[in-house]
Amino acid sequence: MWDDPVVKGLHKDVIPKMGVSHAFLLYSLLSIAATQSNIQSPNKQVEKQALVYRQKTFESFKTALQRITPENYEAVLATGTFLLSLVLPLPSYTDEEYIDWTFSLLRLSEGLRVLASLRWGHGIEKLSVYPLVRRESRILPPPPIINPATYVPTGPLGATPATPNPPPTYTSSHLADRHGLFLPPLLTSLFESTMSLQDESGSYVAMLLPAFHALSPIFLSLYYYHLTEDFGIRISVFPSFLTPAFLRLVRQREPRALVLIAWWFALADLVPKGWWVGETVKRVVAAIRREVQCGDDEVAKMAARGAESIVQVFESEGGEEAAKSVFEGWRGVRWEVGPMDFAAWEAACLVHLESRFHDILV
Repeated sequence: MWDDPVVKGLHKDVIPKMGVSHAFLLYSLLSIAATQSNIQSPNKQVEKQALVYRQKTFESFKTALQRITPENYEAVLATGTFLLSLVLPLPSYTDEEYIDWTFSLLRLSEGLRVLASLRWGHGIEKLSVYPLVRRESRILPPPPIINPATYVPTGPLGATPATPNPPPTYTSSHLADRHGLFLPPLLTSLFESTMSLQDESGSYVAMLLPAFHALSPIFLSLYYYHLTEDFGIRISVFPSFLTPAFLRLVRQREPRALVLIAWWFALADLVPKGWWVGETVKRVVAAIRREVQCGDDEVAKMAARGAESIVQVFESEGGEEAAKSVFEGWRGVRWEVGPMDFAAWEAACLVHLESRFHDILV
């Protein structure tokens, strides 16, 4: 999935060797291989093999979870990342089934977060499989100064542990003073409308806030670095920031929670080499848009249509044009300016470091 040579080495060397000693990991690799092969060249026998190996994966993985040890932990963690590409929905699903499947996917992601949290504050970056669960590949600069900014209460980013190791780079300092959340106009309207409910429904707002927090770095990465590995990583780990309370809203089909998930799916369509998404994204986003359309939340309806428009541009014009469309109508933000803003920020950081180094020497 990634061009990172470390991750490629993991997939090519470390994980297959690890699979020899851990059946659940081996079965997951075989199921993924058969699934991808069947997508590329449909074959009933290969399709059957994919299902058989998937069933074996879940059975043996469930047993492994009952006794996690230092010897099998890395294999369990790696398998947890692969499970997310094994639960593909059927093309014949109804809207209701697609939304139910989406919730199941988020619950699987929650399980992966719990697994990672066992070592997140205790040197998880020292594990050989850490690159599979890391949350970024490049440090994010603060959001560009946009007037007016979308201010947000500072606090923990979603379900990030109290003392994550390594620490996140998108911290409360990015949200203070001149900066705010970095969200496109439709999501900004949704956020501001949600925050206006703070006095009358503070607990409801608190349930939604982590998802807004977690989407902002994805848009920042897309702005500064475009369609790179960092964007793909942030897409893949987005569910790890979601709280159980937010997942309950998704389960209840709360319109705004569904809209935020629809935007995540729409952006996932843009990840290079995302062979497992394809038609699934289109159908999930359409199902959510129709579900939201049945309600009376006009702001949510507009935002849902925005997510679907990204998918439509992707279908007709490809990934880069769809990525550019995210920034259309976004005041003070332009697709082509992002990399230049990053270069200016990087240069300013370098000057600051040189100045500090000079002061120390003097």
